[in-house]
Amino acid sequence: MKQSAQGKLIHFAKFVDRISSKFISLKWKISLLTSMILLIVVTIFSIISYKRLINNIDQQSEQQYQRHVREVEKLIEQISHSSHLLIRMLPFLKGMDVALSTQNTKQIEEAFDHHWPLLQLQNGIEAVRFYDQFDQLLVGWDSFEPDIYRDKLIKEHVSKVNFHEHPANPLICLESCIQYTIEPLLIEGVRAGTIVIGASLADVFLGFKRTFGSDIGLFLKEKKYKITHNDVWFPEWDIRLAALTNRDKNIDVLNQTLKEYPDLVSLKQGIQTQSNQRHQRIKLLPLQGIGVTDQAHLVIITDITETIEAIRDAIWRIVSIGLIGLIFSGILLFAILSKPLSQLKHIVFTLPLLAGGSFGIFRATLSSMGRKQWLKDEIDLLYEAAIALSHKLEKLEDKVIYRTKQLVKQRDELSKEKDFIAHLLNTAQVVVLTQDVKGKIMMLNAYGEMLMRYTEEEIKSKTFFELLLLDGTQYHLNEDLKQVCYGQREQLRHETITLCNDGSKKHIVWLHSRLSWQSEEDSSVLSVGLDITEYKRVESNLIWLANHDPLTNLFNRRRFSEELERMIIWSQQNQQPGALLFFDLDRFKYINDTSGHQAGDSLLKKVADMLSHTIRVVDIKARLGGDEFAVILPEITASGAIEVAKKILFHISETQLIVKNRTHKIAASIGIALFPEHGNTVHDLLAAADLAMYQAKDKGRGTWHLFSNDDEIRERMHTLVYWKEKIEYANLYDEYLLYFQPIMSLYDRTITHYEVLLRMRDKDGTIYTPGAFIAAAEHIGLIHEIDHMVLRKAIAQAAMINKLGNRIRLSINLSAHAFKDPELLPLIRNELMFHGVDPTLLMFEITETAALENFFGTKQLLEEIKKLGCGFVLDDFGVGFSSFRYLRELPVDAVKIDGSFVKDLANSSADQVLVKALCSVAKEFGKKITAEFVENEEVLILLEKMGVDFAQGYYIGKPCAGNEIFHHLKLDGAVNKLEYSYSGKKVIPFRNQK
Repeated sequence: MKQSAQGKLIHFAKFVDRISSKFISLKWKISLLTSMILLIVVTIFSIISYKRLINNIDQQSEQQYQRHVREVEKLIEQISHSSHLLIRMLPFLKGMDVALSTQNTKQIEEAFDHHWPLLQLQNGIEAVRFYDQFDQLLVGWDSFEPDIYRDKLIKEHVSKVNFHEHPANPLICLESCIQYTIEPLLIEGVRAGTIVIGASLADVFLGFKRTFGSDIGLFLKEKKYKITHNDVWFPEWDIRLAALTNRDKNIDVLNQTLKEYPDLVSLKQGIQTQSNQRHQRIKLLPLQGIGVTDQAHLVIITDITETIEAIRDAIWRIVSIGLIGLIFSGILLFAILSKPLSQLKHIVFTLPLLAGGSFGIFRATLSSMGRKQWLKDEIDLLYEAAIALSHKLEKLEDKVIYRTKQLVKQRDELSKEKDFIAHLLNTAQVVVLTQDVKGKIMMLNAYGEMLMRYTEEEIKSKTFFELLLLDGTQYHLNEDLKQVCYGQREQLRHETITLCNDGSKKHIVWLHSRLSWQSEEDSSVLSVGLDITEYKRVESNLIWLANHDPLTNLFNRRRFSEELERMIIWSQQNQQPGALLFFDLDRFKYINDTSGHQAGDSLLKKVADMLSHTIRVVDIKARLGGDEFAVILPEITASGAIEVAKKILFHISETQLIVKNRTHKIAASIGIALFPEHGNTVHDLLAAADLAMYQAKDKGRGTWHLFSNDDEIRERMHTLVYWKEKIEYANLYDEYLLYFQPIMSLYDRTITHYEVLLRMRDKDGTIYTPGAFIAAAEHIGLIHEIDHMVLRKAIAQAAMINKLGNRIRLSINLSAHAFKDPELLPLIRNELMFHGVDPTLLMFEITETAALENFFGTKQLLEEIKKLGCGFVLDDFGVGFSSFRYLRELPVDAVKIDGSFVKDLANSSADQVLVKALCSVAKEFGKKITAEFVENEEVLILLEKMGVDFAQGYYIGKPCAGNEIFHHLKLDGAVNKLEYSYSGKKVIPFRNQK
């Protein structure tokens, strides 16, 4: 139509050009132009009217659909309500109350059987079932075949109703749709189980048909049920028609629709179809509450033939009237309108554009008049006034739009603030409630309901003080709250135990403030509560942990020290002696290392349990750390304390632990100190008991010792304790250093061999040589740990040097106890494999006396290490001449002549004879020879003449840190990864050159 109008305009323009030289009356021009305008207006109006009618129909259809939804929900709700009333009536049927209260299946059947047919006929009930409180079916009546899946769904809802004690109204659609009503059954206020009533949707279909006159049907997704003669299967839609009003006619409509719309999604959106010259509108209405999406739909079929025909008639009427008006207007305008009136009509015709806000179009339309008059008349004034009016209205419209946007923005901001506050109240993890002057609760947020297990109705019947478990210290709380409510104080903060609806208790900190937003006279209190129950529990646990050892549940060192100090004071005040027992477990580290820390923990628990059953109730026991235990014995003499110590030792000796078919037996050494005889302070008593324990260890494992004031023993034990503290500190903070002393080959006077020497750094930076602390480490059982550390660091150092292509050999010292360590060989093997070190670059030094202490065991271990590729040096060679006969049997590669024979070699002919003899023996056995303590050139020359292979001593080089020895190798700081340079520090030597 638009193209037709444009064509007419083009044709008219050409016509005007052709006759421009001829005279044509202005009336003809006005009539022709007006006719064309009217024709365009009629055409546009017809199109707009048609679209408006179509839109109205679509809107009405959507509104109708919403009414359908509401009506179906209303009808289903009526069915549920009827079932609810029926459930309330059932217990009052004759004999039903007694049968239900006793849950006697036979009595229920006899009492209900004659009511069942009447319920089917009058109420449309399809199923009635009775369940007990344990979700078990007592008896039931159904109008359809048994189905396991239906029974399972019903039972799930019954379980929820029994659990929550809240009715449920599930809609279950299988071979048909049944509206179930499930409610708890009360008989005289006592729970008697759950009743289930199922009603068909037949009344929904009939009621819908009566209300709207539209046909309605039921589509089901399930195919597994046998299709009856009343059902129709639509394979393209994968759906089954279970019920339909006006069935014969509408099945033809659905079949026609299936051909046009094979996709079921189209029906969900709503479609129009034509069948037998009738127009139908079809739309699916999903059923809610069935538990599975798209399981069942209601299909609404509405005959809209009359509406379509009415639209057509309306459009034809509009077109007819428009054409008639066009002809009449053209004749009338031609007859009576003059030029001014035509111009006026043009202005007036464009004025409605102002109402629609089309100001630009309005001005453009008026400008198309093209008036160019010398003298203005009324039409010109009207033209100018219209233009001015359009500008004014446009400005006003812009202001209105701006003000409207501002209002919308403010509204949105207020809405956001409201939503934020509502969301904050419901999501904040604090309890928020309001109470009036009398303490009655008016509001509780969602978190508060969840925490205290109250519903909105239940909480409103309570007062704030009914929720609290008050103690005697909070008797004034009511008066304090009144002061807040009346504005006499701003806030009130207190902590109370709050009683929850389920019987539980919560520790809550409350903060109360006054709300006066209602009125000054009718104020209320805002109470905000923070749940600190978990904090209280953790605080209690922390208090316990601060005083106890979590593994054994005994007192820890801190609490034990407090108890010991208290007992010392009590003993002094009451002139009653007491005793302190201090002991640790022998070979505990061995059990940990061989069977794992879990075995060690189990052993510690056994010891703690043994103590609980051995000592008196008044005695105080504690685990001070590691495998150390202590016992305070109040009001006891020295002989009594000794008896207790013997008793403990006896029970410990009977304690054994079996792990992986390996039986571990333990022993202990107990030190006994008396108070106040042996000390008046905690530190003195613990030191005395510690010293006594080490004295007991010297006697032999598994014994006791009473502290003595003997000066010599005390000094020696003090020294042992002194070094024990330093060794434990060095182990804890890795304060062990490796020093390296060069060993020169006397054949070419080159150095490609270094001995690894151990140093320990104290807290003040003092560096100690091994002679100062090794004996203490052996005595307290920490020597194996030191051996392992030296091996790891030395092999790692060798790996760093080796990776840069430097063939430098390291000679590592092992302690005398290393050959009793079952972990030594696996450790060496693992470290060599981990670092990828060439084992031929490593040699291990062992003293002659240590090798001969356990000759056969040492020989076996040396052979195993030799298989790895490492070498061995027999240190301090010559000290014991009886070892010569074993030299040929030990798989050592070299011997190191003891420095006492070498130091004064140049001035002692006796030493020269001895050294020559040692060299002769070593060469006969094919061993390399190293001489230590070489301090001058004269000794070096003599050693060369005697055929010694290697020399070591201060003349060759002093022991230094790795970064000082290997700086020429350009390790780029690799050496410093193991230890730092400590040149310039004070060194306390044990042997002058090592």
